[in-house]
Amino acid sequence: MSFLFGKKQSVRSLAEVLEDGREIMNTEMKKPKYNNYSGSEVFIQVVVRVQPDHEPPYDAKMKAGLLKAYLLKPGVHVMVKYDPSRKEQVIMDDEAPAILERNPQLKK
Repeated sequence: MSFLFGKKQSVRSLAEVLEDGREIMNTEMKKPKYNNYSGSEVFIQVVVRVQPDHEPPYDAKMKAGLLKAYLLKPGVHVMVKYDPSRKEQVIMDDEAPAILERNPQLKK
Protein backbone atom coordinates (compact mmCIF):
# COMPACT_ATOMS: atom_id res chain seq x y z
CA MET A 1 0.00 0.00 0.00
CA SER A 2 1.32 3.40 -0.93
CA PHE A 3 1.88 6.17 1.58
CA LEU A 4 -0.51 8.32 -0.49
CA PHE A 5 -3.44 6.21 0.60
CA GLY A 6 -2.84 6.27 4.34
CA LYS A 7 -5.52 6.10 6.98
CA LYS A 8 -7.62 9.24 7.24
CA GLN A 9 -7.35 11.17 10.47
CA SER A 10 -10.62 12.13 12.08
CA VAL A 11 -11.33 13.95 15.30
CA ARG A 12 -14.58 13.93 17.27
CA SER A 13 -15.63 17.10 18.99
CA LEU A 14 -18.65 18.84 20.42
CA ALA A 15 -20.38 21.48 18.28
CA GLU A 16 -23.16 23.96 18.94
CA VAL A 17 -25.85 24.32 16.28
CA LEU A 18 -26.21 27.93 15.09
CA GLU A 19 -28.96 27.53 12.44
CA ASP A 20 -32.42 25.99 12.62
CA GLY A 21 -32.05 22.60 10.92
CA ARG A 22 -35.81 22.12 10.90
CA GLU A 23 -36.29 25.27 8.83
CA ILE A 24 -33.56 24.20 6.39
CA MET A 25 -35.19 20.74 6.15
CA ASN A 26 -38.62 22.23 5.41
CA THR A 27 -37.18 24.51 2.71
CA GLU A 28 -35.26 21.62 1.14
CA MET A 29 -38.24 19.26 1.09
CA LYS A 30 -40.43 21.80 -0.77
CA LYS A 31 -38.25 21.42 -3.85
CA PRO A 32 -40.00 19.62 -6.73
CA LYS A 33 -37.27 16.97 -6.98
CA TYR A 34 -38.50 15.47 -3.68
CA ASN A 35 -42.04 14.76 -4.92
CA ASN A 36 -42.16 10.93 -4.87
CA TYR A 37 -38.47 10.75 -3.90
CA SER A 38 -37.13 7.25 -3.30
CA GLY A 39 -33.35 7.71 -3.42
CA SER A 40 -30.68 7.69 -0.75
CA GLU A 41 -30.95 9.77 2.41
CA VAL A 42 -30.98 13.51 1.84
CA PHE A 43 -28.30 15.57 3.59
CA ILE A 44 -28.49 19.23 4.57
CA GLN A 45 -25.82 21.75 5.55
CA VAL A 46 -26.23 23.44 8.95
CA VAL A 47 -23.88 26.06 10.42
CA VAL A 48 -22.29 24.95 13.71
CA ARG A 49 -19.59 26.22 16.07
CA VAL A 50 -17.08 23.40 16.52
CA GLN A 51 -15.40 23.37 19.93
CA PRO A 52 -12.16 21.34 19.68
CA ASP A 53 -10.46 20.30 22.92
CA HIS A 54 -7.16 22.17 22.57
CA GLU A 55 -7.97 24.80 19.94
CA PRO A 56 -10.20 27.87 19.69
CA PRO A 57 -13.80 27.32 18.49
CA TYR A 58 -14.57 27.92 14.81
CA ASP A 59 -17.70 28.02 12.63
CA ALA A 60 -18.26 25.49 9.84
CA LYS A 61 -21.06 23.90 7.84
CA MET A 62 -22.02 20.48 9.15
CA LYS A 63 -23.42 17.77 6.90
CA ALA A 64 -26.38 16.12 8.61
CA GLY A 65 -28.95 13.57 7.49
CA LEU A 66 -32.50 14.75 7.01
CA LEU A 67 -33.77 12.13 9.47
CA LYS A 68 -32.00 13.90 12.37
CA ALA A 69 -32.69 17.48 11.23
CA TYR A 70 -35.69 17.80 13.55
CA LEU A 71 -33.26 17.83 16.52
CA LEU A 72 -31.05 20.61 15.12
CA LYS A 73 -32.27 23.75 16.84
CA PRO A 74 -29.99 26.71 17.67
CA GLY A 75 -28.17 26.07 20.94
CA VAL A 76 -28.28 22.26 20.69
CA HIS A 77 -24.94 20.47 21.17
CA VAL A 78 -24.04 17.53 18.93
CA MET A 79 -20.95 15.40 18.34
CA VAL A 80 -19.22 15.97 15.02
CA LYS A 81 -16.35 14.37 13.15
CA TYR A 82 -13.80 16.22 11.02
CA ASP A 83 -10.35 15.84 9.50
CA PRO A 84 -7.89 18.21 11.26
CA SER A 85 -6.33 19.09 7.89
CA ARG A 86 -9.77 19.97 6.42
CA LYS A 87 -11.64 21.59 9.28
CA GLU A 88 -14.33 23.05 7.03
CA GLN A 89 -15.67 19.55 6.25
CA VAL A 90 -17.69 18.64 9.35
CA ILE A 91 -20.03 15.64 9.55
CA MET A 92 -22.59 14.98 12.26
CA ASP A 93 -21.49 11.91 14.25
CA ASP A 94 -24.25 11.52 16.83
CA GLU A 95 -27.37 9.46 17.47
CA ALA A 96 -30.78 10.82 18.51
CA PRO A 97 -30.79 9.30 22.06
CA ALA A 98 -27.38 10.83 22.82
CA ILE A 99 -28.49 14.23 21.49
CA LEU A 100 -31.61 14.15 23.66
CA GLU A 101 -29.57 13.13 26.72
CA ARG A 102 -27.08 15.95 26.20
CA ASN A 103 -29.79 18.58 25.49
CA PRO A 104 -32.61 18.42 28.07
CA GLN A 105 -34.24 21.50 26.47
CA LEU A 106 -35.38 19.23 23.60
CA LYS A 107 -37.48 17.06 25.93
CA LYS A 108 -40.98 18.23 26.69
